[in-house]
Amino acid sequence: MTYRYNRRGLKQGFGCALALMIGISAVWASGPHMATIIKNDGGRASGKVRYVGSSKTFEMQMQGGKATTTVSASDVARVVLQKQPEALAPAIAAVKRGQFQQAVAPLKKIKDDYEMFGPDLHAAQYLAQAYLGLGQSANAVRMCDEVLRTNKDAANSGEFAGIYWDALLKEKQFAKLTRILGDAIQIGGRDVAAVALVKRGDISMEKGEGKKALLDGYLRTILLFQDVKSIQPEALFKAMQAHKALNEHNYAEKWRKRLLSGYPTSDYAKKLK
Repeated sequence: MTYRYNRRGLKQGFGCALALMIGISAVWASGPHMATIIKNDGGRASGKVRYVGSSKTFEMQMQGGKATTTVSASDVARVVLQKQPEALAPAIAAVKRGQFQQAVAPLKKIKDDYEMFGPDLHAAQYLAQAYLGLGQSANAVRMCDEVLRTNKDAANSGEFAGIYWDALLKEKQFAKLTRILGDAIQIGGRDVAAVALVKRGDISMEKGEGKKALLDGYLRTILLFQDVKSIQPEALFKAMQAHKALNEHNYAEKWRKRLLSGYPTSDYAKKLK
């Protein structure tokens, strides 16, 4: 299995002046990984790769040689790892089992060792979930903010963005969250916009505004984003809850039935069984 780190919205083309060949042996810091760098123009090269945050560059020691190539991160379409971090799947499984403390250390390590390689976002997503499970929402917000400072494209991941927004909601940072959600709805991809609408509904519910949560959040997601299947179970479940809170039981039953019939294996459907 390979992990792909996708950078969106980047300028196309890659000038040769941005790739510097240095004819000396590379001295690697911790965490180089065997990977292939694929540039915006389709060019590619494989070798030992590390990311240097201070200069926002990828450094590669080419296969079969000692020369080092330095490539600006803004000129990289994606990085394809030859091997996934072995500790990632067990750590994610621990989070899903509710063993949050057990998962924190390995997820932190993967997030740091694979910065800008792709698995860092998976690790950060589940690390935030582990923090929330431990009641440490402030830690989740701080960690997500650090990731976004390094990698602004992380906001394009619906999964990462969703858990970050959950953490902001727990911390009651409503103004910041409302601003972020507004941007995501206006300029984000459909998957991100759909998640943002649900979170906007969550803010309204937190404030006791059930009608607003339905109209501006959950129902809008259900009706206008039916193609985004990943968010539908959550939207249906939360719409059902909002209708119940408003004593609108007929509508609540409608969404309950749709959730059970359309997404019977989802985590939200399991909550009803």
